[in-house]
Amino acid sequence: MAELPQDLATAVQEQADARVAMNIQGYAKYLTPEAVDTLRASFRGMPPRVNRYEVGNAAESGGEYTVDVRYFVRDESFVVRSRWRRKEGSWMVTHAERLWAEGDRRPGLLSRLAASALGVFGRGRR
Repeated sequence: MAELPQDLATAVQEQADARVAMNIQGYAKYLTPEAVDTLRASFRGMPPRVNRYEVGNAAESGGEYTVDVRYFVRDESFVVRSRWRRKEGSWMVTHAERLWAEGDRRPGLLSRLAASALGVFGRGRR
């Protein structure tokens, strides 16, 4: 497991804290538009409300870091894997997705298409 730079570790923690607090702006401020798209496409419907998290594995490759965060919903959990890269002096998530366990029901084609369409629509309105 890679050791995260302190400012990246702080960003990962702040983002996860915001997710637990249901602070959408606090969570999303670290996401690039592409990361929003990949994250939306990896969930079936709305992501569940979570009550805690644990930062898991981290790996470094060419200045990018991949970080797994396990979120807990009552007695169940899921992992979101995010790829972090420094952009204009700040750490940003360039790709994020929920990891699925063997046998889990994953998002269907319609969920992935809707996430893609929402992303294109959202970027076009800026």
